[in-house]
Amino acid sequence: MSKDSKKIVLLSTFYDPFMSGAEQMVKEIAERLGQVHEITLVTARLDRGLARVEERANFRLVRVGFGWKNFDKILYPFLAVWQVRKIKPEIAHAIMESYAGGALVLVKYFSPRVKRILTLQSGDLDDVRKQKKFIVKFFWRLIHTSPDFLTAISSFLAERAVRLGVPREKIAITPNGIDFNEVPENISKEKNRVICVARLSWEKGLNYLLDAWPKVLAEFSDAKLVFVGEGDKRVEMEKQIQELNLTDSVELKGRLAHSETLKEIARSEIFVCPSLAEGLGNVFIEAQACGTPAIGTRVGGIPDVIQDGFSGLLIEPKNSEAIAGALFKLLKNTELRQGLARNGAESARQFDWQKIIEKINEIYYNLKHE
Repeated sequence: MSKDSKKIVLLSTFYDPFMSGAEQMVKEIAERLGQVHEITLVTARLDRGLARVEERANFRLVRVGFGWKNFDKILYPFLAVWQVRKIKPEIAHAIMESYAGGALVLVKYFSPRVKRILTLQSGDLDDVRKQKKFIVKFFWRLIHTSPDFLTAISSFLAERAVRLGVPREKIAITPNGIDFNEVPENISKEKNRVICVARLSWEKGLNYLLDAWPKVLAEFSDAKLVFVGEGDKRVEMEKQIQELNLTDSVELKGRLAHSETLKEIARSEIFVCPSLAEGLGNVFIEAQACGTPAIGTRVGGIPDVIQDGFSGLLIEPKNSEAIAGALFKLLKNTELRQGLARNGAESARQFDWQKIIEKINEIYYNLKHE
């Protein structure tokens, strides 16, 4: 390690094998910056089959808890702060403003010399259903205002922090990104194939997409709608598909490996996800990088990714008519699809992980030298 290397603890309630956009940021930081810093990632154990300690490439992974998913999440803030006290890092960086954010609040009081960074990731925690949860409701403002510095994956989340009392000069935008080496090449598009990659959960608004699909079939009888992902709304979706007589044109592929998911996106003519809440929306970036024009909603951080009419289309949420209209527009107009695809591919370049990790490293360096 060089003289500029630091001892850093990353706090993330979830990690491998429980991965989503937030955990991908954790992975990129740990693996890339672990080459220059001494990094320990503290996560919840969640499954008794998982090792408590692992030496990974460039970082150390420590799992805390008993291997019981729901119980370990609640315990995580208290067990994680104990690990920080043991490790004595210069910096503690929490990713996600729920349980990991709660852990960072405790670090302030139990390890006051440690510099604290919080990355805001979640667009659905603003929803009234999440605000009713004790840890969110009780710690909401404290979680945002107690760190020394905040990063946010979108301007939407940064503005939320400002509303809660965080000075703008203490916030930086560090979006989630993608690895362009993983983007598939030379994959032919399948005519009238539409794809949605998402958790099958309430915040993705997938019922509105299914309600819109019969309108699309009325004009494009050979159109195909493919879903990639799993979640607690699968049974409801299967029922809705049957009730709308869509079994021949809608396919639920379930969860796929990331490389296979990108191939599914690349072979589709259109990507659509009618989210009701979104911190940023990595899948829209991936669609753009794969050359597939994206349709998204005007919620959360999605407008940071899609410039309406230039790099994709934006519609209002909870609106099946708007979904159908946007799909009509792109299915009918090859020139528009190709133009959005070109512009989207160029726009996606700003979300290269290497650039984002360099900015996070700069934040680490500046914190140490305050």
